[in-house]
Amino acid sequence: MKIRLCPKCKKPTLRNATNVSGWLAPSMYECSDNECGYVGYINIEVDPEDFKLDEEDKSNKEAKE
Repeated sequence: MKIRLCPKCKKPTLRNATNVSGWLAPSMYECSDNECGYVGYINIEVDPEDFKLDEEDKSNKEAKE
């Protein structure tokens, strides 16, 4: 199963914006992060392992600073 990331804030907080997304119309997504507010058709799909590695890299960089 892939993780959907918001293309604006790069967080895994995307959800379907409407109930008919993907059936009658293209899938529309909205970011549940209140600060971001993205609504659109584009998302980024990554493997859970790749997402975990990226999060570890971010935390290692923050620890060094």
